[in-house]
Amino acid sequence: MPDTITALFKDEAEAEAAMRALREANFDRASTDLRRPEDAEVPDFGGNAARGVAIGSIGGTVLGAVLGILASGLIPGSHAYAQGGWFVPFILAMALGATGGLAGLLFSMSASHERGLYFEQEVQSGRFMVSVDTDPERLETAREILMSRGAIEASPIDSPTVKRSGRRVVE
Repeated sequence: MPDTITALFKDEAEAEAAMRALREANFDRASTDLRRPEDAEVPDFGGNAARGVAIGSIGGTVLGAVLGILASGLIPGSHAYAQGGWFVPFILAMALGATGGLAGLLFSMSASHERGLYFEQEVQSGRFMVSVDTDPERLETAREILMSRGAIEASPIDSPTVKRSGRRVVE
């Protein structure tokens, strides 16, 4: 499975030079990408969170209502496991709806990729980003090429950052 390494550059000339150097080192054109500031898009995390809450709430409410109806014996011929009539499905629907909403929010937020967001924000601020999809054994070669062409930093996505000074910074 290919890994992705991403590098940031101050200007477009350095980024273009890095792209040429990657092609000269036999990195496939389809596996390299240059992102310019006008291409930057930050994911809609608020929309993702709202969808997670909505889906979780609806799913939890339906599940709670069904379990409440079954537990209270409201279906003719079924045995009542809890007393309370229509109050039991109502309370279970509310409780599981709130729990489902919270679970949906947590799942939607855990799906965000902090390193990817960091690079997208850097591109929005005017930097140029070069990313390379390559095999794990060629990852270090790609990083060396990117750093030698003037990258401010280069790191595989979701891993420690390697600054130009060679110092590792864990974020």
